[in-house]
Amino acid sequence: MTERPLWTPDCARATSSSLWRFMAPLGFTRFDEVLRFSVESPEAFWSALWDFCAVKAETRGSAVLVDADRMPGAKFFPDARLNYAENLLRRNDDGDALVFRGEDKV
Repeated sequence: MTERPLWTPDCARATSSSLWRFMAPLGFTRFDEVLRFSVESPEAFWSALWDFCAVKAETRGSAVLVDADRMPGAKFFPDARLNYAENLLRRNDDGDALVFRGEDKV
């Protein structure tokens, strides 16, 4: 069995992605680098992702990750207080707020 990807986006598509906009300021140029960063430095990764996504919260809290050695069981941003709907519905336009695509749907 080969570990070759089934599909790879062209450069224009890759560099216009949200993932690219997240990873480029962090100094990553390849997707596997940001994956490695997420595994090797989970607190730094999730802190950077929180900032990138501009999460709206009453408080973020000081802890990013508690009990990292307990997967499952670790807690991310355990002291954060936020309103999920406020983050989901942050845009004030006619765009979709939520889209679902099931694997078994056409």
